[in-house]
Amino acid sequence: MDTTRWSARALAAVTVGAVLALPGTAHAGHGSFDDPVGDSTAVDITRVRVVHANAVKVRVRSAVPLDAGQVYSFWIDTGRGPRPTFHVSFRANSDFGSGIAVVESFGQRPIRTVQCPGMRAHADMFDDQPVSVRIPRTCLGDPKRVRVAVKFEDEITGSADWAPERRTFGPWVGR
Repeated sequence: MDTTRWSARALAAVTVGAVLALPGTAHAGHGSFDDPVGDSTAVDITRVRVVHANAVKVRVRSAVPLDAGQVYSFWIDTGRGPRPTFHVSFRANSDFGSGIAVVESFGQRPIRTVQCPGMRAHADMFDDQPVSVRIPRTCLGDPKRVRVAVKFEDEITGSADWAPERRTFGPWVGR
């Protein structure tokens, strides 16, 4: 009888420990914000979703299909001291490097580039998936919170759409 109780307790302790050790979204912060539909013509952001877990994941929906000549730019503010801001931009269906630029503010030239081999980007003109970027927290200096700004630009028509607004960050998202 004592052996059975000990075995049951040991099994329960191991199970609880295993569940607590599993990585998951229990420690992930998330947030989203909408952008007005129709405020831009050739590119039109409708919703931005941010998940802050082991990586910062930003997914952006657009009311207009992706097309050639569009550039997708993301700024990530980590809220530290003089606040380095990280910047990534890419085009649909194109090669994407592993570097992320460190900038002082919007429109500034990079101060330096941080290599981030775990960074991923997605913008495919031939599927209906959102434009997205995934940046490991380690590349951003393991921030406790982040906020993002997104700009979609059409280089052919000159049209651009910012979310939430021009050169403005969305709400903070903690981990």
